Amino acid sequence: MHYQKYIHRTLVVVGLLLLIFSCHKADKKHPIQFTIKSHIPYSGEPISGVKYTITEYRSKKFSKKLSDIEYTDFKLEGYTNTNGLAVISFLPKKSLDYMYRIDFDYSKIQFSGSSEDYSLINAPAYDLINRDNPRDYEIRALPHCSVHFKIENINCFDSNDKMRFKTFNMDEFPNQSFQYISVWSNDFNGCAVNLENTSNDMLSGRKVYQIEVTRNGQVTTYIDTFFLQPGIMNEVFLEY
Repeated sequence: MHYQKYIHRTLVVVGLLLLIFSCHKADKKHPIQFTIKSHIPYSGEPISGVKYTITEYRSKKFSKKLSDIEYTDFKLEGYTNTNGLAVISFLPKKSLDYMYRIDFDYSKIQFSGSSEDYSLINAPAYDLINRDNPRDYEIRALPHCSVHFKIENINCFDSNDKMRFKTFNMDEFPNQSFQYISVWSNDFNGCAVNLENTSNDMLSGRKVYQIEVTRNGQVTTYIDTFFLQPGIMNEVFLEY
């Protein structure tokens, strides 16, 4: 029995030591490390020239306000490379009083193949870096494109035919799902062409439609996807 207690205590001590050494915090022996990836999501085309600036700050001594901070002379700057990547690694001060902030500048970004206008998708302006668990950053952009949009009932039964739809851009909202979209379009009734227009300022990407058609009292629902590309006139024809 005494031998079993000894083994048990030894295993507990070893387990605690492993836990301590596996959960080390960032200090002068363990740098803060993370990556920045900038790209067009549907093609993987890299985006270079995303500038980052990391600064160091701490709360002002003897100040009663938590919002009173002072910056040190530490500054680390760089850009995403031609592969759209930046790998950051730096040694923080050991004292946990020092904190770090990252700011982003998108004014000089360059695409490897696209030259059209673009929109950044939920790109951060700045962030506060978690010393113990720094996050990686994904910077996404979508070029603008031209779209010829048309809704047409090509299998008309009678004037009571009806169609409506939901839609979203998978590359703008990668975590979206139709089950979370409660709002439908207006109803399009009757036969022939119900709507037709063109736009030269749409976001490129994979545009998904959930289409609901009511014909002869029966309701059918289906999914259709259109890949919108820059540099061409994309045809988005909802024909039902």
